[in-house]
Amino acid sequence: MILLFSIFVFIAILQNNMSDKQQEEVIWEGSQSQVLNFGIFISMGIVFVVVMALSLLFFLPAAVLGIIPLVYIFVKWLVVKNQKYKITTERIFYTTGIFSKKTEAMELYRVKDVDMYEPFWQRMFKLGNISLSSSDQTTANFLLKAVPKPAELMNSIRKSVETRRDVKRVRGIEVLGDEESIENL
Repeated sequence: MILLFSIFVFIAILQNNMSDKQQEEVIWEGSQSQVLNFGIFISMGIVFVVVMALSLLFFLPAAVLGIIPLVYIFVKWLVVKNQKYKITTERIFYTTGIFSKKTEAMELYRVKDVDMYEPFWQRMFKLGNISLSSSDQTTANFLLKAVPKPAELMNSIRKSVETRRDVKRVRGIEVLGDEESIENL
């Protein structure tokens, strides 16, 4: 009887611990903006128009060369379109590749610093870059390029990093280098 009661208590404790664990939820999912390719789109568009105009004036079969800038535009568009970010409450995923896909993951509790950069050109489109520094050996620095609403995303990442560190009971330690010794402070 006591053994049966002990088993029920053990199962209840396990179920309680399982229900306490949060499920990994998606905070944000998206890709880089095509604004990154704006200069390429404009310059290759001009090259296309010039090639077509010259081929009409001088040598009509040269119009076939006009396809080269269009193919270049398509490839650049496809590369940016296939770079995807997924930020969850536990990790950041970065997937690249057109035919073969590669996905990298970084644990949020390893993130040491989150910075936001808003270059002028991207600010015009309400975009920005978010830079993450981490203690991860393979991905020490990670850049989320041209993401919408970067300030909101940066705050979401920062809050998730702190929450994840609390769950894992992890804290970062900064070590002073030679130039920043205690005597120099």
